[in-house]
Amino acid sequence: MSAENAAYDPPYRGALHNSIDQRSTSLRRMPAPAGWEEGSVEAISVKSVAVKSERKYSLFTKCVAEFLGDLTFVFIGTMQGYGRGTVDGTVHAALAHGFAIFILVTTLGHISGGHFNPAVTWSVVASGRQNPLELPFYWASQLFGGFCGSMLACAILSYDEMVQVQAGATLLFEGDPSNLDNSAWWQGLLSETVVTFFLCHTILMTAVDTDKNLLAPLAIGFTLSIDILATGAITGASMNPARSFGPNVAASILINKGDQADHLWSRHYIYWAGPLVGASIAAAIYRIFEARTDRFVR
Repeated sequence: MSAENAAYDPPYRGALHNSIDQRSTSLRRMPAPAGWEEGSVEAISVKSVAVKSERKYSLFTKCVAEFLGDLTFVFIGTMQGYGRGTVDGTVHAALAHGFAIFILVTTLGHISGGHFNPAVTWSVVASGRQNPLELPFYWASQLFGGFCGSMLACAILSYDEMVQVQAGATLLFEGDPSNLDNSAWWQGLLSETVVTFFLCHTILMTAVDTDKNLLAPLAIGFTLSIDILATGAITGASMNPARSFGPNVAASILINKGDQADHLWSRHYIYWAGPLVGASIAAAIYRIFEARTDRFVR
């Protein structure tokens, strides 16, 4: 990692950085304490503490935040799938994932931007709000975090319980070909595209375009929840390649071939193509019509 990349301060700052920036600014402008002459050794020492508090997060630290966020998100998503017999599965998933992303964006967003999703990172980069050189590092951290989150959940579940949730995999509902409730591949692809567009558009407008929207984490969490309520019965409403890829790998490692879902990998491309297309559309609309400073259409 070059010194330039390590010191890069992405424009993806948003509302989550606002309060931190305000505190840092007030420290910089802090006058010398009473009885101390401005410019004295004592006054400079006090202000040096303020300067140290403004240290930018390195790319490595941001990747750690993204890893921890995806580990937590996929762990919650996997564990909530167990024991659905007593609750509505879609509502359960919507609430668990929505609350999880709200908490994670609030707690870790000031470090990495709170993406926890390769599609979101792509939309931020495509909108010109993040250094493109950070993209592969974010993606690697997110994918590995998703895998570790699924493995952690599987370490808690018994084998039968793990098979029940397929290690947390998000799967296109196909089942018996004679069942009219089945979903075709194109329905899954369109579903993932549309709901990922909704999610990325909300993120770009509430957390990327402005630093004054303190409700950004809540808006993002609510968007995730309503997306799952809308299309969870079709694809599980992943909207996140890391949410789908990690559990699929864990299921391939830990679950016997005969106990794996028939379409564990055959429709997996939906969970990459759909989110990336949806994220690209959101970034294009943002750049053309909505960006505050550099949009193409006034």
